[in-house]
Amino acid sequence: MDIVRQTIQSYDKIASDYCKKTRQSKFLEWEESYIKKLLFFISKPQPLILDVGCGDGRHTILIEKNGGRAIGIDLSAKMLKEAKSLYPNGDFRKMDMRKLLFDADFFDGIWASGSIYHVAKSDMGKVIKEFRRVSRIDGVVALGFKLGIGEGMEANPKSYSGAPRYFAYYTRNEMKESFSVFGFKELESYTYPEEIFGDNIQQMWFRRSV
Repeated sequence: MDIVRQTIQSYDKIASDYCKKTRQSKFLEWEESYIKKLLFFISKPQPLILDVGCGDGRHTILIEKNGGRAIGIDLSAKMLKEAKSLYPNGDFRKMDMRKLLFDADFFDGIWASGSIYHVAKSDMGKVIKEFRRVSRIDGVVALGFKLGIGEGMEANPKSYSGAPRYFAYYTRNEMKESFSVFGFKELESYTYPEEIFGDNIQQMWFRRSV
């Protein structure tokens, strides 16, 4: 079975319980601080942000709470249902990050937290190319991913056991080089405290320079 489809099926299965876990205040405080930094780097009123892998929509809410406008996309129908339940007025769409259904130069920024590592490394170039296409020049991408080496299906991921999902791991330099190929320059980078998510999560911000 295709790794993306299998991962989607797992998220459909665990959506309700998974979303309850991720809405904990200790997670949201850190995530909001990084969303604020994304908006700071854009520095324009009401920037339009694409929330990639929006899940239950909690980040879409935080983007709009802090002065942005947001469109959330996900491939899990059950996750989108959670998002629409949590935020009925939100703009949520079923869409693949490898083939974004938006015009070129459409967004001021992209927020991709806990989603890009569910795509095979062989497809990473497609994702970044799409991020570049839909981002305006000087647009900013905020990216959260798992630090490490390798990729594959995991039967019992730390973030939620018992639902097999695909993960690709990257080093900071590997991600920096991948984005630089498509005209993105690194702005800043932080490692989440491991006690927050129980995993080694790297947060990076990139600006489209060309």
